[in-house]
Amino acid sequence: MQHNNQQISDEYMQLVEIMRRLRSPQGCSWDRKQTMESLSDNVIEEAHEVVDAIKSGDSLHVCEELGDLLMMIVFQTQIAAEEGKFDMADVARGICNKLINRHPHVFGNHENAIDPEKVMAMWGEIKKQEKYDRGLISNRMRAAMEFPSALSGAEKVQSEAASIGFDFASAQTALAKIHEEAAEVEKAINDGNSAELEEEIGDLLFSVLNVSRLSNINAEKCLRKSTAKFVERFAQIEPMVEADGGFAGKSLEELDRYWDRIKQQK
Repeated sequence: MQHNNQQISDEYMQLVEIMRRLRSPQGCSWDRKQTMESLSDNVIEEAHEVVDAIKSGDSLHVCEELGDLLMMIVFQTQIAAEEGKFDMADVARGICNKLINRHPHVFGNHENAIDPEKVMAMWGEIKKQEKYDRGLISNRMRAAMEFPSALSGAEKVQSEAASIGFDFASAQTALAKIHEEAAEVEKAINDGNSAELEEEIGDLLFSVLNVSRLSNINAEKCLRKSTAKFVERFAQIEPMVEADGGFAGKSLEELDRYWDRIKQQK
């Protein structure tokens, strides 16, 4: 029995959406607290159960266990997506590209009728080249730049540089770079040079990430937390401002007084 592509897509997307719901604030407390590391053993366990099911010859059992393994893949990928590292599209794209690259006799101009032994020999050469390419730090950095989150991608780039010793000695020494870049941002603002300002703001953000990374602080979570705090405080001042006639016509100084009032309540 085979389902059409639309049915496959619909069922698969339902699984992705279920996992998003489980990981959401309205989801399951256990699922929300999991990390990629905490689930590592579960991935191995589910893979072993797939193998056991295959050996049993029970196709219904195999189907169920493959579902459990797929759930673990979706689970891990959802966590990575929340951290801005990669999402399911990246996972699928990566394996599609690998399969196409490793089968030039099917997707390229090579002879497609070669025997299995020649295929294995060809794979050996392709895998050697892939391993070499993965070993280049610059290639890993370029891959990190494709992360859905620019923050997480930049952190990964910095970590790759740090792996060969190209890094600040500590968060304290990296902090000095923030002051330097902030001064350059100020100069660009004063000069009215928008192209230079864009570059300097990027350098400043990159420097802030160095400090958070060296302090073992996840910048993505940090920013989400601060943004959520801002939204919550704004939600508290909004009814106060509306009760006093609304935002229109009020100066920044007036609005700051509402803001300070809320901050003092914390």
